[in-house]
Amino acid sequence: MAKAAKQKGELLFHKFKNIDKLGLFTETYQVPSYIKNNLKDTLRAYQEESLRYLHYAQHNPNANSLYKHLLFNMATGAGKTMVMAATILYMYKEYGYQNFIFFVHTDAIIQKTKENLLNGLSSKYLFNSSIEILGEKIHIEAVDTFPSIPNKNTIYLKLSTIHKIHDELNHYKENSVTYDDLKEIPLVLLGDEAHHFNAETKAKGKAKNSPENEELTWERTIDKLLALQPKNRLFEFTATINLDNKEIYQKYKDKIIYQYDLKQFMNDGYSKRVMLLEANQNDNDKMLDAVLLSQYRKLIAIDNNIAGFKPVVLFKSNQIATSKAKQEEFIQIIDSLTPEKITHYLANKRTQLISATSIWHKVIARYTKDDLITIIDMIKDDFNEMNLLNVNKTDLMEEQPVLLNTLEQIDNPIRAVFAVAKVNEGWDVLNLYDIVRISEKASSTKTNTDSEAQLIGRGARYFPFIYQDERSYTRRFDISNHDLSILEQLHYHTINEPSYIRVLHASLEQADIIAQSDGNGIIEHAKLKEKFKESNTYRYGKLYYNKVEEITGEKRSWQSYSLETHFEEEYKIVNETSLTALNDDDSSVLYKLESLQLNKRFFFKAMARQNFYTFNNLQHYFPKLTSMDEFISSNNYLGKIKIDIKLPQSLNIDNLTSKEKLNFLENVLSKIADNIRRNYRKYKGTYEFISQPLKDVITDYSLYIDPTIIVNQRITTESSTGKTWYVFDKMIVNQLEHRLIKLLDKFMSKLKVKYDDIYLIRNDEKSTRFKLTEFNGVRGFMPDFILLMKSKNDGAYYQVFLEPKGDDRLLVDKWKQDMLEVINPENIILLDADEDIRLIGIKFFADSQRDIFINDFTSKLYDGEPLEDTSLI
Repeated sequence: MAKAAKQKGELLFHKFKNIDKLGLFTETYQVPSYIKNNLKDTLRAYQEESLRYLHYAQHNPNANSLYKHLLFNMATGAGKTMVMAATILYMYKEYGYQNFIFFVHTDAIIQKTKENLLNGLSSKYLFNSSIEILGEKIHIEAVDTFPSIPNKNTIYLKLSTIHKIHDELNHYKENSVTYDDLKEIPLVLLGDEAHHFNAETKAKGKAKNSPENEELTWERTIDKLLALQPKNRLFEFTATINLDNKEIYQKYKDKIIYQYDLKQFMNDGYSKRVMLLEANQNDNDKMLDAVLLSQYRKLIAIDNNIAGFKPVVLFKSNQIATSKAKQEEFIQIIDSLTPEKITHYLANKRTQLISATSIWHKVIARYTKDDLITIIDMIKDDFNEMNLLNVNKTDLMEEQPVLLNTLEQIDNPIRAVFAVAKVNEGWDVLNLYDIVRISEKASSTKTNTDSEAQLIGRGARYFPFIYQDERSYTRRFDISNHDLSILEQLHYHTINEPSYIRVLHASLEQADIIAQSDGNGIIEHAKLKEKFKESNTYRYGKLYYNKVEEITGEKRSWQSYSLETHFEEEYKIVNETSLTALNDDDSSVLYKLESLQLNKRFFFKAMARQNFYTFNNLQHYFPKLTSMDEFISSNNYLGKIKIDIKLPQSLNIDNLTSKEKLNFLENVLSKIADNIRRNYRKYKGTYEFISQPLKDVITDYSLYIDPTIIVNQRITTESSTGKTWYVFDKMIVNQLEHRLIKLLDKFMSKLKVKYDDIYLIRNDEKSTRFKLTEFNGVRGFMPDFILLMKSKNDGAYYQVFLEPKGDDRLLVDKWKQDMLEVINPENIILLDADEDIRLIGIKFFADSQRDIFINDFTSKLYDGEPLEDTSLI
């Protein structure tokens, strides 16, 4: 993705983002329930933001002239097709569009898109099995030509390559679509991989029969289609657009409605981590390496009860003949495997390893301790000839697109794919974990490494495996030495040739791909201090946590789903000139809060628009519910919710239209429904606390620190020498946590006057799994620090929960602070305490509320007297 750093602030996207940030749009648009409820998967935050900006553009009264052509510039793997599916629903529902043309440059992507948007039986289908809007079923129908009289509740979708559309429109053929056919039909054009259609400058100086001039004719056809009607829309989608090209920049600066680059995508944790395995090996050894590493991943998944995990290997060659030959060699390698060969092979590899953090140390250790006969039998079964796929046949992508695009499915047996160049675009595989370059010399040309970077970007898509009954769509083990981190990494097996590696890294950097060479990370180990292990606190101490109880049907209630009762919605205004020039004075608009009072008619209408709010469905979640009227009126349900609207001083709640009030209510109901679905679990937290021996929970732990990736906050290591109260020999924590520890260090001289046996424990979530469960709710909470102290006055044993929190998380994690405030001797019941135990929760430690933390800490633990003499620097 091009940087275009100097021009960055001039893009339409950045203008919209600034206006949105200042609150200058007419309304606070939230993705409506008719979109969320009809999509199979939950929209991510950035996808919702992209749809919000689309709405702001289309809602503008001048949209026909200003915003009829827009482009979504989103990273490979970021879910552009999901945004496209949501856009179809939005344009149909809000503006009545029924005719959509999807076009792209290859048939392969057409086949994939059919699975995404038309095949309800496909695992790749993006909609729910039944699409409903306002209680009516909506059908999506594939067509070649659009009907002159469209059926009600029907969306018509024509999928074609751009060259086919160009031929249809410019060379008359019987039963094909023509410009005249389309003149009276409002159209939405959906252009995928749109960088192929930006040919205005590429064609200059080129021969008439050149690819650039062919693309130029496509571009003009698209422009002509768009111009047929003022209402026509063109929405383009691409991960790649060269904004460093002045002509392309000028064309698109007012059209790029959204940008989400690959670097941000990867840093946000939505991708695998990319690891480069550099080695000078022959092809057979590289292929065997990939098999052993791939099977190691599968074994780790089996160890952790992760069902249906099937890692795929891609063997990439530069010629079809080579690819076929290597496939035959691969079959021979697998057939000839024996325990003796593997043992000898791994012994040689061990002697070649230099880095102490290479993944091969874990792989070798695993194969050494296991029954190799059984493992080899598994490998031969998994990688047998029937489970290999060669995609180099000319007609394969047309004949077997489903096989290649459903590799994640349990009943798809493919473990290895042999390819030359057919899978670089339009391939949505999630469980590709190893890419191997075979029979390729160290090409130092930028073109070749750019192609490799593109392939790596596709392979880096995250596979959302289920672990401990939870499916995650982001990485969970970045800062852990946990074995499962291997399931969140893509390994690119390449050659170790300095000039090639330099060019490859340059291509990766240009493509915004964050890559790390295997073994370049650091593993830091935190060990319990011997003096602490000799203490009575460690030998006999306990850690207290709250019990959970099963939520049976009769006990399912508003509280058991951790549902809010107070909602605040915002009504925004817009300055008429805000889309072209920001006015500093607009940020000074004064607001007030007014309560939204609605009668039952609004509730019934809003609930009728959301599939979730049928009586049968509600009774599934609330078995005691007897009627819809009870759900609306009773204080056990919606009767106790309060909705406040943030209004400008010049506007009163009575000035709002019925539609505006209904939209606010729909937004609230959508949030409630999402939380009920999310929190439908079997156990809730109680106020009863039980204990377990401290030494069974707190152990040595290790963290893997990747120097190339910043996950939330940078993690650094400092020695704890001199801090006798810190139980580990090293403080391996992020910068906010370092600041908390330094503040506590300033408290220590005074705390030691009042308390003995003071110890601070870092609760490492990957090793201890020590957690609290929300009172009468289902959400889990693992406090980052536990402070233990014994009062000199009465011998009471204090267990204090401390939680550092970034300012950006204060609102979303407010429920955790609420829980901490409730934890005190008056509110909880200790079931197995044989001495005076006092459990205390302290408000968040955050940069923006440091004084609040200090005041809460001192009032609960030091009689409100000051604990520090100087302020924290």
